[in-house]
Amino acid sequence: MRFAGRRSPFNVNTSPFRAFEPSGTSISTGGYTPSPIGTPLSPLATDFAITSPTSSGWNGPGSPSSMNPPQQTYVSTSEPLNYRRLLERSVNCNWKYIVDKIVCNNDQQASIFLQQKLKIGTPEQRHAIVDAIVAQAYPLMVNRFGNFLVQRCFEHGTREQIEGIANAIRGNTLTLSMDAFGCHVIQKAFDCVDEDFKRIMVNELLRRIPETVVHRYACHVWQKLFELRWNRDPPQIMKYVNEALHGMWHEVALGETGSLVVQNIFENCLEEDKRPCVNEVLINIDLIAHGQFGNWCIQHICEHGAPLDRSRALDTVIKNAPEYSMDQYASKVVEKCLKVGGPEFLDRYLDRVCEGRPDRPRIPLIDIASDQYGNYLVQWILQHASPTHREQVASHIRKHMVSLRGSKFGSRVGMLCCNPSYGRSTPQHGNIGNTTRFNNRWGFR
Repeated sequence: MRFAGRRSPFNVNTSPFRAFEPSGTSISTGGYTPSPIGTPLSPLATDFAITSPTSSGWNGPGSPSSMNPPQQTYVSTSEPLNYRRLLERSVNCNWKYIVDKIVCNNDQQASIFLQQKLKIGTPEQRHAIVDAIVAQAYPLMVNRFGNFLVQRCFEHGTREQIEGIANAIRGNTLTLSMDAFGCHVIQKAFDCVDEDFKRIMVNELLRRIPETVVHRYACHVWQKLFELRWNRDPPQIMKYVNEALHGMWHEVALGETGSLVVQNIFENCLEEDKRPCVNEVLINIDLIAHGQFGNWCIQHICEHGAPLDRSRALDTVIKNAPEYSMDQYASKVVEKCLKVGGPEFLDRYLDRVCEGRPDRPRIPLIDIASDQYGNYLVQWILQHASPTHREQVASHIRKHMVSLRGSKFGSRVGMLCCNPSYGRSTPQHGNIGNTTRFNNRWGFR
């Protein structure tokens, strides 16, 4: 049904909602004017001014109090903490209470606040904050947010305060090194404490070498230890490490954490100190090269090892080239050798993989080209080797194009031989022919 007629004008005085209007309001044709709710903010409120007890009124630019230096203000912890206000340089509070909030409540905001206060506070404030931290140093070291605070104390504390933190570490080096948060404090301590304390920490670590070297947290402490440079006679660390890990270096190199430690030893230790480790790795090179984490140790020797060690590793790779080229992790060792070995290694590699057998006319190169891991190696050769080497490989590939085109991985290599520019196509055209692999630190593809 359609409404017919004129709409009557709205009359404020006859509004049906007038009975429900608040008593303090009035509606007029001039607009809505609410009455103030509560009390107006006072410029004298203590939350908005930091004044001396004797001052009164607003401290304007021309007032006498504005000419006096700012007074230190103490904020009681019985009130809710306003960290923004506490960051003001002239404001103090009960620092121990805030440290307790970190230890007892895992208060991240409290930790961030104290770290900021250490940067911008007065010398007296920094000293008082560090004292409060040193008093609870160990609980903070193993705390998710407190360990950062202890590390900052090494930078802002006095010599006596740093010694106080070192005394909290004494006797707890092993426990802290194997803690997810304490291990970071130990690493920082090795940079900041005196050498006498460093020797104490080292002696504690040497009590449990096999366990800590491969520990997921303590391994980082060992890496830091191998990187240290001593002003006086260094402790014979590797002497004890080699004795404890004799016959076990290959097991260490195969582990996720141990692989990092072994590579760190290769880079930072003296030749006579690392020789037992290097020799044992080379003896077990075949086993380690096939390891998910161990292959990185072999790659390190192939690229940075001493001439004799490098030659020994390259000879092993050439001897086992067909097998290594088709293994998920050993193929990464071959790839590294192709990149750093130069034309001489490539000559030896191609001679090995192009060598046929009387009972099988198909050479290993074709098997490698059609393998899910080996095809990347052949693609790399076709794209980066000299024209002579590229043609040598391409001539063998063309003889087996029917087989390779029927292979998911071999078709990529075959496409490169037919159209060398295919492998240099832009990424949006697909991944075929692109030799780039997802090759992170641990070799996942």
